[in-house]
Amino acid sequence: MEERFDDIAEILIEMFESGDSSKIGSVIKGMRAPDIADVLSVLPEEVWIFVFRELDTETASGVLSIVDEGVAREILEDLRADEIVPLVEIMASDDATDIINLLPDEKVPSVLQRISREDYEDVSELLKFDRETAGGLMARELLTVNGGMKISDVIAVIRSEAENIENIQNIYVVDSAGLLLGSIPVINLLVVDSDKRADEIMEKGILTVTVDTDQEEVAAIFSKYDLYALPVVDETGRLEGRITADDIMDVIEEEANEDITMMAGTGEEEFWERSSFRLSRARLPWLLTGLLGGVASAFVMNSFKASLESVLTLSFFVPVITAMAGNAGIQSSAIVVRELAVGGISFGQTSSKLVRELKVSLINGSILASILMAIILLWQGDFKLGVLLGLCMFFIICWATVMGAMIPLLLKRGNIDPALATGPFITTSNDILGILIYLGMATLFIDWLR
Repeated sequence: MEERFDDIAEILIEMFESGDSSKIGSVIKGMRAPDIADVLSVLPEEVWIFVFRELDTETASGVLSIVDEGVAREILEDLRADEIVPLVEIMASDDATDIINLLPDEKVPSVLQRISREDYEDVSELLKFDRETAGGLMARELLTVNGGMKISDVIAVIRSEAENIENIQNIYVVDSAGLLLGSIPVINLLVVDSDKRADEIMEKGILTVTVDTDQEEVAAIFSKYDLYALPVVDETGRLEGRITADDIMDVIEEEANEDITMMAGTGEEEFWERSSFRLSRARLPWLLTGLLGGVASAFVMNSFKASLESVLTLSFFVPVITAMAGNAGIQSSAIVVRELAVGGISFGQTSSKLVRELKVSLINGSILASILMAIILLWQGDFKLGVLLGLCMFFIICWATVMGAMIPLLLKRGNIDPALATGPFITTSNDILGILIYLGMATLFIDWLR
């Protein structure tokens, strides 16, 4: 499939270079919006708008709501407001809101003024919420019925609204004030008496989230309860919208991208940024952090200059110590960050998780210390040095593992993204502490070594 996309991309590039857009329709004929989005992602930036303008309105709207955020942002910069309006009007309200958020500031008023009144009200309401909350994720399109409505009438409502609302799985039952009472799976309507009322067959006590619930928590609820859709309510219980599984898949990808880039010491914008200067600006602070950490490590080593000069062999193992401290810390923090992301750790379980990591560090530290002792005995033939370095390795592995687990938990407690605890932060801190423990113990036992 990827080879096919590459072939299509080559043909489109040739058309762009020759200025011939008349055959683009025949090249992408029959392709679905997600496939066209994939083709755009492998095309050079200057070809995006050339191809996009040749798509029909429905396909273009679908592509714009699927394609990577960076690609969508560039396309929107090139489109006029009157070209954007018809694309937004056929989108679901959550997708339309995402597109409005990507628009250059100067285009937002013009687009909002031109869309239909109903779309304007939905989008304006959704724009009030933080993009990374349930309110920012939800769509306003959903089916609601009154509790006293007969099932035959509920079915009539579904028939009349089916074209306007995608993927109807549940009907939501509300009272006269809009408060959510329960839901009815559409499939249940086929097997119940049509004369019964909605409130007689509805499922009560259904799962909900509030508009300010963080998107990571929403994703964890979807995963835990295997949901397809989740209603969103305000603080009073009034139904505001619904979140569907396709929205959560986007959230999971977004959070994964964010965590991966933070672990690497960069930023999520790296996925679509093409300016070398802006990429440099995004990476440089983290590299400077690493540089400062390295300089701090050098200062620590300089403080133990006498020990290193006295037993020169100690300096050979500094890279080993720093590497093992960083690796142990990264392993531990990665596991904790992952469990925090999927809701696998509550703060009531913090102590048990730390005890678990300590046990792991004791096992790994003992094994690695024994291996290092054996290597030194075979290589240097120095039993005392082997014992000392083995003990250093044991304590450093234990310390780095526990710190790698503690830091994400502490950051989470402080409402800071725990992904920030990985990458340069953990590695640099453990390098410094690892050297401090290593050379501190070596200095303490220097006379014994001699």
